[in-house]
Amino acid sequence: MTQFLRKFDSYVGPILADGGRIMFMIFAALALLICLIYQAQVIPIRYSMDYGEAPLVDQAMRLANGQNIYRADISTPPYTISNYPPLYVAAVALAVKAVGPAGAFAAGRTLSAFSAWIAALCIAFILHKVTKDRLAAFIAAAVFIALPFVTFWSPLLRIDLFALALSMAGLALLASLPVSLPRFILSGLLLTAAIFTRQSYALAAPLAAFVWLISPTWNWKRGLLYAALVGGTSLVMFFILNMLTGGGFFFNIVTANINEFRMDILRYNFDTLVSAALFPLLIGGLSLFLLPRWKNPLWALAAPYLIGASLSALTIGKVGSNVNYLLELCAALGLAAGAVIAWSRTQAAVPHSLRALLLILLALGLGRMMHITLMEKTGDMRNRQVNSTELNKLETLVKDTPGDILADEYMGMLTLQGRPLFIQPFEVTQLSKAGVWDQTPLLESIRNREFAAIILYDQPWSNERWTQEMLDAIYSNYTLSGLVAGNKVYTLVEQVEMETLAACPGAAWQLPNNSSTGVLWNQNGLNFYGWGQEGKVPVYAAADGLLTRNEDWFDTVAILHDDPLNPGQQVWSIYSNMGGSDGFTSFVAEDFPPGVTNMPVKAGQIVGYQGTWNGRPGWATWMHVLFAVLRADSADFPAEVTPEMVLDPRPYIGIELPSQLELKTRKPIECKLP
Repeated sequence: MTQFLRKFDSYVGPILADGGRIMFMIFAALALLICLIYQAQVIPIRYSMDYGEAPLVDQAMRLANGQNIYRADISTPPYTISNYPPLYVAAVALAVKAVGPAGAFAAGRTLSAFSAWIAALCIAFILHKVTKDRLAAFIAAAVFIALPFVTFWSPLLRIDLFALALSMAGLALLASLPVSLPRFILSGLLLTAAIFTRQSYALAAPLAAFVWLISPTWNWKRGLLYAALVGGTSLVMFFILNMLTGGGFFFNIVTANINEFRMDILRYNFDTLVSAALFPLLIGGLSLFLLPRWKNPLWALAAPYLIGASLSALTIGKVGSNVNYLLELCAALGLAAGAVIAWSRTQAAVPHSLRALLLILLALGLGRMMHITLMEKTGDMRNRQVNSTELNKLETLVKDTPGDILADEYMGMLTLQGRPLFIQPFEVTQLSKAGVWDQTPLLESIRNREFAAIILYDQPWSNERWTQEMLDAIYSNYTLSGLVAGNKVYTLVEQVEMETLAACPGAAWQLPNNSSTGVLWNQNGLNFYGWGQEGKVPVYAAADGLLTRNEDWFDTVAILHDDPLNPGQQVWSIYSNMGGSDGFTSFVAEDFPPGVTNMPVKAGQIVGYQGTWNGRPGWATWMHVLFAVLRADSADFPAEVTPEMVLDPRPYIGIELPSQLELKTRKPIECKLP
């Protein structure tokens, strides 16, 4: 059997290895093309692609104007935080000077995208310089670029890939031993620059450089000199910046970065990582055991870098974290994959079939990563492309609204106009929860109605960006005047007292909503729209009856009535969409919990409150209730609603309304003449 396997491997193994190599090259070419196309589509987008982009442009604007971006005291406006060291912000500030705040978005994104490719080239250079294996070098770079987190993050105006490019360039200068003095110094300065772009980059790359420098002959002196160069330069720069900012540098990049750590966030991101990069993770784990004595010349660089990057990645459990916490780990996985392939191709004892298996696994891994990139990581881009008209309206609204505006997700609408940010809500909310910042002055400003508008992104995670006290103050002192591109726009416009109507004269039933803000067909039911805050506009039972709410209805109730138009028969009135746009917040009245059946209700009794749910999580609509009427075949609500069961609701409530085909826009409620 052993002899058969050897013969099989000697004859078939090389063919499989060649096939695995070709398969990987095809998948890698597609992955690199996807990254390039995605970058080309995102970079020109006018509006912010991520919450963190606008604060960086705001900091660049202030830096370009000679202002201190590291204030030690934020008890007075602007309530903003500069979470990171200044190197990337300084680069964007140059763009602000050259092309203005609006052009800075494209310039900063281009820098990030370019940095991703520089990091990939440095990874390939390290592999080729150490192993002399071109295929392994290409594999390392391709695995890095293909990881969904890298492709997704690379065209964003964020600091991370610029920092990664600097750190990988620093390591690339050390790849060829012995290291000359100029390369030694330049490498240390590049790692220092990476640290002063993102402070967390003070672990993985410096650790890898230290171990690499001492590993050939255990020359501790060389490693310690390098550590002194990087550490000493970083400390000197830190103390200079902290002194120049009156302690503000420490407050912004250390104190203001200590967010709450939650294990559920860590578990979620770990599961996401495993789902996207299982094969690179397995091969990365294998690389740790391929010690130098087994002819793995890259171990002393790749292994400590992988360990350091893994430790840094654990900080992704912080509230507000994103995939940028995984970018160093992505680079480490690329290095590890290349190191394992290079090892397998230099060891005569390694069967050709194993080499083929490694290549095929990596190719399949690239296929999985491309799938996740296309299906999951391009959603924000597609949403902004689809909603371009709505986003244009939001920009116009901001442009035409003088005075201070509070915003979260689309703070970039302000920086596009060259207007400074008044607040970074997520950052100060976390500081408030930690007891580091007093929100009282901001609350007083909201209550005193000092802001021209407040724009809140309508997503489930918004409660991480504003304290409940802030939201309560907004709801109590501002009017919800519009819903634009998924943003709730609150303004100082007073609510107009509108004529209300409880029932049409001579109608069998009363209206489910006594507001006259309009009605519109929704399939075979009617959307009745209200004015005010979601969860606050009452919905009424149209007539006496028996109420049912199934266990799985979070936003719906149904009432069984005697049919007033067909004596001896029964009908159901349905009241739906009484929920938040997140898809789980219910505005059904507390008197009617899930599972209730045949509960008597009276005409005009409140059964719930209007919501913004429209069947798709995260896609809010204006406050409304969906009202429909169904023929009842029994006292139990039907398991399936068929078209022949649906009745026209207009005769029951006595309203005059064009047919579904004729009516395309919301129409004020008009009663049919008796």
